[in-house]
Amino acid sequence: MNPSYTPARRLYRDVDNRWLAGVLAGAAGHFGWNLTALRIVTIIVCMTPIVPMVVILYLLAALILPPGRMLPPPPPTAASEWQNAAPLNVSASELKYRIGEMEDRLRAMEAYVTSAQYEIDRELRRGPQS
Repeated sequence: MNPSYTPARRLYRDVDNRWLAGVLAGAAGHFGWNLTALRIVTIIVCMTPIVPMVVILYLLAALILPPGRMLPPPPPTAASEWQNAAPLNVSASELKYRIGEMEDRLRAMEAYVTSAQYEIDRELRRGPQS
């Protein structure tokens, strides 16, 4: 087992480190196993009488699992978004427009929170007091 192992989002075929279809490489990456050891164990298992079952399972996995390249990249963390963000090319007039939109939304929220309708909605959500 790899001590710095972090699980992948889902099981996939690792087509970059494959020998055949990449099923074993994808499983090793997903579960944090040593790829060479997994290949050796698979070869040893293929020398037993259950080889047809191993071949069928491998072929099914090769058909069902998506290749690793087709998976979307993992979502960035908030810290990496700001560190790797490209400088914005936003004009002053666009910033002024965006700030104006935010101010309008904030005023609409403030008007709702201070209205009687908000008090009614809050009391209805609260339910009957026991």
